[in-house]
Amino acid sequence: MTEPEPLPVTVVVPVYNNRDTVVDAILSALRQMPPPAEVLVVDDGSTDGSAAVVRDAFRAEPRVRVIPQENAGPSRARNRGIAEASSPYLAFLDADDEWLPDKLALQSQVLASEPAVGLVACDWVRERPRDDEAGGPALPPPWSRLTYRDCLVLNRFQTSTVVMRTALARALGGFDAAVDGAEDWDLWVRAAQSAGVVKLNRALVVYRDVPTGYSKDVWRVYQTMHGLLDKHRATAPPGFSTIEAWHHLRFFVALQLMGDRAHARAALGAALSPRLLWRVPAATVAYLLPFLLRRRVRRT
Repeated sequence: MTEPEPLPVTVVVPVYNNRDTVVDAILSALRQMPPPAEVLVVDDGSTDGSAAVVRDAFRAEPRVRVIPQENAGPSRARNRGIAEASSPYLAFLDADDEWLPDKLALQSQVLASEPAVGLVACDWVRERPRDDEAGGPALPPPWSRLTYRDCLVLNRFQTSTVVMRTALARALGGFDAAVDGAEDWDLWVRAAQSAGVVKLNRALVVYRDVPTGYSKDVWRVYQTMHGLLDKHRATAPPGFSTIEAWHHLRFFVALQLMGDRAHARAALGAALSPRLLWRVPAATVAYLLPFLLRRRVRRT
């Protein structure tokens, strides 16, 4: 039986000291049916031998290529992959995540059938489903369209869920290292300004939540968010100040729940600044209260 033609997808895997997980991540990409055309593993100056582990594991796999570079951070690692990609579609896969079956096929179908769509994401789970729950027929599940405003309100995609057109990623200049920590969110927001963005309503990624992950440092994430908001203020839609107030309020709640009262007060102070104070009631009603209600429902 002949192998199916590969999908026109380049998978970009940034690696920094991920020797224990990167092989499983790459295997989850190669096991997609049909498989991707190539997997570019950008080793961002790892010191744990990650590159050697990948080369040894995939010595006989021509689709996997290791690209070494000095440590420069996740944005520049992914941008190196974007620059060297040879396929019309790009898929991002973090070295500690894994894909479930049919992910690339389902997302590629949407891009092939919807010329105005530039980015397709999907849902994710923290634990691999049982065999009888995983995958499913390679038929497009229901999907939701997201506007520029939707993407500004919340970062709705984990990086490993995204497939986008290579030409779009290059036209946007890839990931912006100036907002590292929110570089993925920033790219999705900019993509939504110039192309259609959709999310498949099916979990197709297993996200490995590690204690040392960037998102665990909530105060640092909050500080990084300031740069993203500053960057988009000039081009944002009407009501952006309400969205800004909402972001400060949600971090106030998160920091307060963590017991980090000093930083929580700083976030609340930003929300109550003269520029945003008048938007706090609207932000509370439109965003904060529904967010807290959804959080409570999930925990009951």
